[in-house]
Amino acid sequence: MPTIHTKKLEQFVAQIFAHKGCGPQVAGQVAQSLVSANLRGHESHGVIRVIQYVDWMDRGWIDPAGELEVISDRGVILMMDGHDQFGQVIGRQATDLAIIKAKALGLCVATIRNSAHLGRMGEFMEQAADAGIVGFSWTNTHGGGVLAAPHGGRAPRLSANPLAAGAPFPGAGADSIIMDIATCTIAEGRVKVALVEDEQVPQGCLIDGYGEPTTDPEAYYAEPKGAILPVAAHKGYALSLFADILAGAIAGGSCSHTDRDQIANGWFAIFIDPEAFAGREFYDQQLANLRSWIKSCPTAKGVDEVLLPGEPETRTAAQRCKAGIPIEPNTWDQLRAVASSLDVPEPETLS
Repeated sequence: MPTIHTKKLEQFVAQIFAHKGCGPQVAGQVAQSLVSANLRGHESHGVIRVIQYVDWMDRGWIDPAGELEVISDRGVILMMDGHDQFGQVIGRQATDLAIIKAKALGLCVATIRNSAHLGRMGEFMEQAADAGIVGFSWTNTHGGGVLAAPHGGRAPRLSANPLAAGAPFPGAGADSIIMDIATCTIAEGRVKVALVEDEQVPQGCLIDGYGEPTTDPEAYYAEPKGAILPVAAHKGYALSLFADILAGAIAGGSCSHTDRDQIANGWFAIFIDPEAFAGREFYDQQLANLRSWIKSCPTAKGVDEVLLPGEPETRTAAQRCKAGIPIEPNTWDQLRAVASSLDVPEPETLS
Protein backbone atom coordinates (compact mmCIF):
# COMPACT_ATOMS: atom_id res chain seq x y z
CA MET A 1 0.00 0.00 0.00
CA PRO A 2 1.57 3.33 -1.03
CA THR A 3 2.32 5.71 1.83
CA ILE A 4 2.80 9.41 1.17
CA HIS A 5 3.99 12.30 3.31
CA THR A 6 1.17 14.67 4.25
CA LYS A 7 2.58 17.76 2.53
CA LYS A 8 3.48 15.91 -0.65
CA LEU A 9 -0.03 14.48 -0.84
CA GLU A 10 -1.52 17.95 -0.31
CA GLN A 11 0.65 19.38 -3.09
CA PHE A 12 -0.31 16.54 -5.43
CA VAL A 13 -4.05 17.00 -4.85
CA ALA A 14 -3.76 20.80 -5.10
CA GLN A 15 -2.03 20.45 -8.48
CA ILE A 16 -4.84 18.24 -9.77
CA PHE A 17 -7.45 20.86 -8.89
CA ALA A 18 -5.26 23.69 -10.19
CA HIS A 19 -5.00 21.90 -13.54
CA LYS A 20 -8.81 21.62 -13.51
CA GLY A 21 -9.07 25.41 -13.39
CA CYS A 22 -9.20 26.14 -9.65
CA GLY A 23 -7.39 29.18 -8.30
CA PRO A 24 -4.45 28.52 -5.95
CA GLN A 25 -6.37 29.34 -2.77
CA VAL A 26 -9.31 27.11 -3.68
CA ALA A 27 -7.08 24.25 -4.85
CA GLY A 28 -4.94 24.53 -1.72
CA GLN A 29 -7.89 24.60 0.70
CA VAL A 30 -9.66 21.64 -0.89
CA ALA A 31 -6.43 19.64 -0.91
CA GLN A 32 -5.71 20.48 2.72
CA SER A 33 -9.22 19.52 3.80
CA LEU A 34 -9.25 16.21 1.94
CA VAL A 35 -5.80 15.20 3.16
CA SER A 36 -6.70 16.20 6.73
CA ALA A 37 -9.54 13.66 6.54
CA ASN A 38 -7.09 10.92 5.56
CA LEU A 39 -4.71 12.13 8.25
CA ARG A 40 -7.41 11.54 10.87
CA GLY A 41 -8.39 8.15 9.50
CA HIS A 42 -11.54 9.25 7.64
CA GLU A 43 -10.64 7.75 4.25
CA SER A 44 -14.26 8.04 3.10
CA HIS A 45 -13.94 11.84 3.05
CA GLY A 46 -10.31 12.01 2.00
CA VAL A 47 -8.50 11.93 -1.33
CA ILE A 48 -10.84 9.23 -2.64
CA ARG A 49 -13.20 12.19 -3.22
CA VAL A 50 -10.82 13.74 -5.78
CA ILE A 51 -12.12 11.35 -8.45
CA GLN A 52 -15.70 12.27 -7.63
CA TYR A 53 -15.05 16.01 -7.45
CA VAL A 54 -13.30 16.06 -10.83
CA ASP A 55 -16.36 14.36 -12.32
CA TRP A 56 -18.68 16.86 -10.62
CA MET A 57 -16.64 19.76 -11.98
CA ASP A 58 -17.03 18.31 -15.47
CA ARG A 59 -20.80 18.08 -14.90
CA GLY A 60 -20.95 21.68 -13.69
CA TRP A 61 -21.99 20.67 -10.17
CA ILE A 62 -19.00 22.47 -8.65
CA ASP A 63 -18.13 26.05 -9.56
CA PRO A 64 -14.55 26.79 -8.45
CA ALA A 65 -15.23 30.50 -9.07
CA GLY A 66 -18.34 30.58 -6.86
CA GLU A 67 -18.32 32.96 -3.91
CA LEU A 68 -20.01 32.82 -0.53
CA GLU A 69 -22.91 35.27 -0.36
CA VAL A 70 -24.49 36.52 2.85
CA ILE A 71 -28.17 36.70 1.94
CA SER A 72 -29.51 37.62 5.38
CA ASP A 73 -27.75 39.06 8.43
CA ARG A 74 -30.25 39.68 11.21
CA GLY A 75 -28.91 39.74 14.74
CA VAL A 76 -27.78 36.24 15.62
CA ILE A 77 -29.12 34.84 12.31
CA LEU A 78 -26.69 34.51 9.42
CA MET A 79 -27.99 32.96 6.19
CA MET A 80 -25.58 32.25 3.34
CA ASP A 81 -25.49 30.85 -0.20
CA GLY A 82 -22.46 28.89 -1.40
CA HIS A 83 -23.16 29.24 -5.14
CA ASP A 84 -21.81 25.71 -5.79
CA GLN A 85 -18.27 26.50 -4.68
CA PHE A 86 -16.33 23.65 -3.06
CA GLY A 87 -17.82 23.06 0.38
CA GLN A 88 -14.38 22.87 1.95
CA VAL A 89 -13.92 26.52 0.97
CA ILE A 90 -17.47 27.71 1.69
CA GLY A 91 -17.68 25.89 5.02
CA ARG A 92 -14.52 27.45 6.42
CA GLN A 93 -15.50 30.94 5.26
CA ALA A 94 -18.98 30.60 6.74
CA THR A 95 -17.59 29.27 10.02
CA ASP A 96 -15.21 32.24 10.26
CA LEU A 97 -18.16 34.64 9.91
CA ALA A 98 -20.20 32.68 12.44
CA ILE A 99 -17.36 32.72 14.98
CA ILE A 100 -17.09 36.51 14.71
CA LYS A 101 -20.82 36.91 15.26
CA ALA A 102 -20.90 34.40 18.13
CA LYS A 103 -18.11 36.26 19.93
CA ALA A 104 -19.88 39.57 19.43
CA LEU A 105 -23.42 38.44 20.31
CA GLY A 106 -22.86 35.26 22.30
CA LEU A 107 -24.65 33.12 19.72
CA CYS A 108 -24.91 32.65 15.98
CA VAL A 109 -27.36 30.51 14.04
CA ALA A 110 -25.75 30.05 10.62
CA THR A 111 -27.16 28.41 7.51
CA ILE A 112 -25.78 27.61 4.07
CA ARG A 113 -27.67 26.63 0.94
CA ASN A 114 -26.23 25.56 -2.42
CA SER A 115 -22.81 24.50 -1.23
CA ALA A 116 -20.98 21.79 -3.11
CA HIS A 117 -20.09 18.80 -0.93
CA LEU A 118 -18.96 20.13 2.44
CA GLY A 119 -16.84 17.06 3.13
CA ARG A 120 -15.81 16.15 6.67
CA MET A 121 -18.18 18.16 8.85
CA GLY A 122 -15.98 17.78 11.92
CA GLU A 123 -13.47 20.09 10.25
CA PHE A 124 -15.70 23.11 10.86
CA MET A 125 -16.40 22.09 14.44
CA GLU A 126 -12.63 21.86 15.01
CA GLN A 127 -12.32 25.35 13.54
CA ALA A 128 -14.92 26.70 15.96
CA ALA A 129 -13.48 24.86 18.96
CA ASP A 130 -10.01 26.22 18.19
CA ALA A 131 -11.57 29.69 18.55
CA GLY A 132 -13.14 28.78 21.90
CA ILE A 133 -16.64 28.37 20.46
CA VAL A 134 -19.01 25.43 20.96
CA GLY A 135 -20.70 24.31 17.74
CA PHE A 136 -23.40 21.91 16.59
CA SER A 137 -24.47 21.34 12.99
CA TRP A 138 -26.96 19.44 10.86
CA THR A 139 -26.42 18.80 7.14
CA ASN A 140 -28.52 17.52 4.23
CA THR A 141 -28.03 17.15 0.47
CA HIS A 142 -30.82 19.30 -1.02
CA GLY A 143 -32.52 16.15 -2.27
CA GLY A 144 -29.58 14.70 -4.20
CA GLY A 145 -27.60 11.79 -2.83
CA VAL A 146 -30.60 9.94 -1.41
CA LEU A 147 -29.19 6.70 0.01
CA ALA A 148 -30.77 5.80 3.38
CA ALA A 149 -34.04 4.03 4.01
CA PRO A 150 -36.45 5.36 6.64
CA HIS A 151 -37.04 3.05 9.58
CA GLY A 152 -39.33 0.27 8.36
CA GLY A 153 -38.71 1.06 4.67
CA ARG A 154 -36.68 -0.78 2.04
CA ALA A 155 -35.86 1.98 -0.45
CA PRO A 156 -33.69 5.13 -0.17
CA ARG A 157 -35.53 8.27 0.92
CA LEU A 158 -32.95 10.23 2.94
CA SER A 159 -29.26 11.09 2.74
CA ALA A 160 -26.57 10.44 5.36
CA ASN A 161 -27.62 13.76 6.95
CA PRO A 162 -24.66 14.01 9.35
CA LEU A 163 -24.53 15.67 12.76
CA ALA A 164 -21.33 17.32 13.94
CA ALA A 165 -20.36 19.12 17.12
CA GLY A 166 -17.32 20.54 18.83
CA ALA A 167 -16.51 21.72 22.35
CA PRO A 168 -13.17 23.23 23.36
CA PHE A 169 -11.34 22.03 26.44
CA PRO A 170 -9.57 24.57 28.67
CA GLY A 171 -5.81 24.85 28.55
CA ALA A 172 -3.26 25.42 25.82
CA GLY A 173 -2.92 22.46 23.49
CA ALA A 174 -5.87 20.58 24.99
CA ASP A 175 -7.78 18.48 22.47
CA SER A 176 -11.41 19.38 21.85
CA ILE A 177 -14.36 17.02 21.92
CA ILE A 178 -15.33 16.56 18.27
CA MET A 179 -18.38 14.59 17.13
CA ASP A 180 -18.92 13.79 13.45
CA ILE A 181 -21.52 11.11 12.76
CA ALA A 182 -23.92 10.14 10.02
CA THR A 183 -27.55 9.47 10.94
CA CYS A 184 -27.30 6.22 8.99
CA THR A 185 -25.27 3.21 10.05
CA ILE A 186 -22.42 3.85 7.62
CA ALA A 187 -21.43 6.76 5.39
CA GLU A 188 -21.71 6.03 1.69
CA GLY A 189 -18.07 7.04 1.39
CA ARG A 190 -17.19 4.04 3.55
CA VAL A 191 -19.31 1.80 1.32
CA LYS A 192 -17.35 3.14 -1.66
CA VAL A 193 -14.08 2.41 0.14
CA ALA A 194 -15.25 -1.16 0.85
CA LEU A 195 -16.24 -1.57 -2.81
CA VAL A 196 -12.86 -0.31 -4.02
CA GLU A 197 -10.97 -2.46 -1.51
CA ASP A 198 -13.12 -5.55 -2.29
CA GLU A 199 -14.23 -5.82 1.34
CA GLN A 200 -17.53 -6.46 3.10
CA VAL A 201 -19.26 -3.88 5.29
CA PRO A 202 -20.37 -4.72 8.85
CA GLN A 203 -23.64 -6.54 9.34
CA GLY A 204 -26.70 -4.41 10.00
CA CYS A 205 -25.63 -1.54 7.75
CA LEU A 206 -27.10 -2.32 4.32
CA ILE A 207 -30.11 -3.85 2.62
CA ASP A 208 -30.23 -4.78 -1.03
CA GLY A 209 -32.86 -3.56 -3.49
CA TYR A 210 -35.29 -6.21 -2.29
CA GLY A 211 -35.01 -5.21 1.36
CA GLU A 212 -32.80 -8.15 2.36
CA PRO A 213 -29.82 -7.60 4.71
CA THR A 214 -26.43 -7.69 2.99
CA THR A 215 -22.77 -7.01 3.74
CA ASP A 216 -21.81 -6.80 0.06
CA PRO A 217 -21.26 -3.24 -1.22
CA GLU A 218 -21.89 -4.46 -4.77
CA ALA A 219 -25.41 -5.44 -3.76
CA TYR A 220 -25.98 -1.90 -2.52
CA TYR A 221 -25.05 -0.43 -5.93
CA ALA A 222 -26.91 -3.08 -7.98
CA GLU A 223 -30.30 -2.62 -9.64
CA PRO A 224 -32.68 -2.23 -7.97
CA LYS A 225 -30.48 -0.08 -5.75
CA GLY A 226 -30.12 -0.98 -2.11
CA ALA A 227 -30.23 1.33 0.89
CA ILE A 228 -28.27 2.16 4.02
CA LEU A 229 -30.12 1.68 7.29
CA PRO A 230 -30.61 4.44 9.87
CA VAL A 231 -28.44 4.28 12.98
CA ALA A 232 -30.30 3.04 16.09
CA ALA A 233 -33.40 2.24 14.03
CA HIS A 234 -36.20 4.78 14.62
CA LYS A 235 -33.90 7.10 16.60
CA GLY A 236 -31.48 7.68 13.74
CA TYR A 237 -34.38 7.98 11.34
CA ALA A 238 -35.88 10.79 13.47
CA LEU A 239 -32.53 12.58 13.69
CA SER A 240 -32.14 12.34 9.92
CA LEU A 241 -35.59 13.83 9.35
CA PHE A 242 -34.77 16.83 11.52
CA ALA A 243 -31.43 17.29 9.76
CA ASP A 244 -33.45 17.55 6.54
CA ILE A 245 -35.89 19.99 8.12
CA LEU A 246 -33.22 22.27 9.58
CA ALA A 247 -30.64 22.12 6.77
CA GLY A 248 -33.28 22.01 4.03
CA ALA A 249 -36.55 23.72 4.88
CA ILE A 250 -35.13 26.22 7.42
CA ALA A 251 -31.89 26.97 5.56
CA GLY A 252 -33.74 27.74 2.33
CA GLY A 253 -32.54 24.86 0.21
CA SER A 254 -34.75 21.81 -0.06
CA CYS A 255 -35.48 18.54 1.68
CA SER A 256 -34.92 15.04 0.30
CA HIS A 257 -36.82 14.25 -2.91
CA THR A 258 -36.33 12.43 -6.22
CA ASP A 259 -36.13 15.30 -8.69
CA ARG A 260 -32.50 16.31 -8.24
CA ASP A 261 -29.35 14.59 -9.49
CA GLN A 262 -26.86 17.23 -8.39
CA ILE A 263 -25.46 16.65 -4.94
CA ALA A 264 -25.16 19.86 -2.93
CA ASN A 265 -25.30 20.53 0.78
CA GLY A 266 -27.56 22.53 3.03
CA TRP A 267 -26.23 23.35 6.49
CA PHE A 268 -27.75 24.53 9.75
CA ALA A 269 -25.35 25.25 12.61
CA ILE A 270 -25.41 26.85 16.03
CA PHE A 271 -22.29 28.52 17.41
CA ILE A 272 -22.14 29.43 21.10
CA ASP A 273 -19.67 31.50 23.10
CA PRO A 274 -19.66 29.99 26.64
CA GLU A 275 -18.71 33.38 28.07
CA ALA A 276 -22.13 34.77 27.13
CA PHE A 277 -23.98 32.09 29.10
CA ALA A 278 -22.70 30.66 32.40
CA GLY A 279 -19.29 32.21 31.81
CA ARG A 280 -15.97 30.90 30.54
CA GLU A 281 -14.60 30.12 34.00
CA PHE A 282 -17.62 27.96 34.86
CA TYR A 283 -17.52 26.30 31.44
CA ASP A 284 -13.82 25.48 31.74
CA GLN A 285 -14.28 24.03 35.21
CA GLN A 286 -17.20 21.87 34.13
CA LEU A 287 -15.41 20.59 31.01
CA ALA A 288 -12.32 19.70 33.03
CA ASN A 289 -14.45 17.86 35.58
CA LEU A 290 -16.41 16.10 32.84
CA ARG A 291 -13.27 14.92 31.13
CA SER A 292 -11.84 13.54 34.38
CA TRP A 293 -15.12 11.85 35.23
CA ILE A 294 -15.43 10.13 31.85
CA LYS A 295 -11.76 9.13 31.60
CA SER A 296 -11.85 7.60 35.10
CA CYS A 297 -14.57 5.13 34.11
CA PRO A 298 -13.58 1.48 34.62
CA THR A 299 -13.09 -0.15 31.24
CA ALA A 300 -15.04 -3.04 29.79
CA LYS A 301 -13.34 -6.35 29.12
CA GLY A 302 -10.87 -6.04 26.27
CA VAL A 303 -10.82 -2.23 26.37
CA ASP A 304 -7.66 -0.42 27.48
CA GLU A 305 -9.01 3.11 27.78
CA VAL A 306 -12.22 5.11 27.52
CA LEU A 307 -11.78 7.64 24.73
CA LEU A 308 -13.62 10.90 24.18
CA PRO A 309 -15.06 11.76 20.74
CA GLY A 310 -12.21 13.06 18.61
CA GLU A 311 -9.41 11.29 20.52
CA PRO A 312 -9.04 8.40 18.04
CA GLU A 313 -8.69 10.90 15.18
CA THR A 314 -6.12 12.97 17.09
CA ARG A 315 -3.99 9.91 17.77
CA THR A 316 -4.25 8.67 14.20
CA ALA A 317 -3.20 12.11 12.93
CA ALA A 318 -0.15 12.15 15.22
CA GLN A 319 0.92 8.74 13.96
CA ARG A 320 0.34 9.53 10.29
CA CYS A 321 2.14 12.87 10.54
CA LYS A 322 5.27 10.87 11.34
CA ALA A 323 4.79 7.75 9.25
CA GLY A 324 2.87 9.15 6.27
CA ILE A 325 -0.65 8.55 4.98
CA PRO A 326 -1.45 5.11 3.54
CA ILE A 327 -3.58 5.16 0.38
CA GLU A 328 -5.57 2.10 -0.72
CA PRO A 329 -3.98 0.77 -3.97
CA ASN A 330 -7.14 0.98 -6.11
CA THR A 331 -7.77 4.56 -4.95
CA TRP A 332 -4.14 5.40 -5.68
CA ASP A 333 -4.39 3.93 -9.18
CA GLN A 334 -7.48 6.05 -9.89
CA LEU A 335 -5.76 9.17 -8.57
CA ARG A 336 -2.73 8.46 -10.73
CA ALA A 337 -4.96 8.08 -13.78
CA VAL A 338 -6.65 11.44 -13.11
CA ALA A 339 -3.27 13.08 -12.54
CA SER A 340 -1.84 11.58 -15.72
CA SER A 341 -4.75 12.89 -17.77
CA LEU A 342 -3.93 16.38 -16.46
CA ASP A 343 -0.13 16.03 -16.79
CA VAL A 344 0.31 16.29 -13.01
CA PRO A 345 3.46 14.50 -11.81
CA GLU A 346 3.08 11.83 -9.16
CA PRO A 347 4.50 12.49 -5.70
CA GLU A 348 7.29 10.45 -4.19
CA THR A 349 5.96 7.65 -1.99
CA LEU A 350 7.47 6.50 1.29
CA SER A 351 6.61 2.86 0.57
